[in-house]
Amino acid sequence: MEATVLRNPWIPITPSYKQSLFLAYEGIEALYGGAAGGGKSAAVLAAALQYFSVPGYSALILRKTYADLAQSGALMDRANDWLRPTPARWNSQEHRWTSPEGGSLQFGYLETANDHFRYQGAEYQSITLDEVGQIPEHQYLYMFSRLRRLQDFPVPLRMRCTANPGSEWVKQRFVSQSYLAADEDTKFARVWEKSGRLFVPARLQDNPALNIAEYRQSLAKLDSVTRAQLEHGDWTAHSGGRFKAAWWRRFRDDG
Repeated sequence: MEATVLRNPWIPITPSYKQSLFLAYEGIEALYGGAAGGGKSAAVLAAALQYFSVPGYSALILRKTYADLAQSGALMDRANDWLRPTPARWNSQEHRWTSPEGGSLQFGYLETANDHFRYQGAEYQSITLDEVGQIPEHQYLYMFSRLRRLQDFPVPLRMRCTANPGSEWVKQRFVSQSYLAADEDTKFARVWEKSGRLFVPARLQDNPALNIAEYRQSLAKLDSVTRAQLEHGDWTAHSGGRFKAAWWRRFRDDG
């Protein structure tokens, strides 16, 4: 699978290799996860805006709370930076951007155990869960019921996520069980036939806009486990040690 730089008037950045790989993926389910500062927010916002010019296109970005969405530098703030200079229109009551062609990008949250029912009856072609590890797995799975389209609608259905290490269910679903994984650092790429998931590991060096040296100094103040998770994107780091026996999985590799 090769990375492709996608040109789009709504995306005012040049995607990195990892971001381009994430954007080019055509399967339903994908996670851009790992180190803090690895370019995850830009990757999923760009993914949500890929088809923003298509009439009738509907995208939803979710976080655990509205406060998480609205804080400085978070996805709603970043979308404002990207779209405010464009002809897109913002509806503050509905937390929704609309393109001149009629595509939409909405923001929402899943704060309580029943908040996923807020979206019952809604229809989206793209759903993004930012920091999905903060959200219970049953709510994540429920949101697949909101992914649908009319026959011949020219947009793929996509569930896209970001996460830092720390969530066991996210690790099991994507990192341990992912059938398509790519890591530019190790030049690792393996494909299993029976799959529809992509896991793109994020590293600090995958975000060319980040002042990595300064950020490493900030991360150095953390405890060793949290630092391993956020600086190195280490999914094996946890408070009881480095590994759990249940994390090991056996795969047959006939290649």
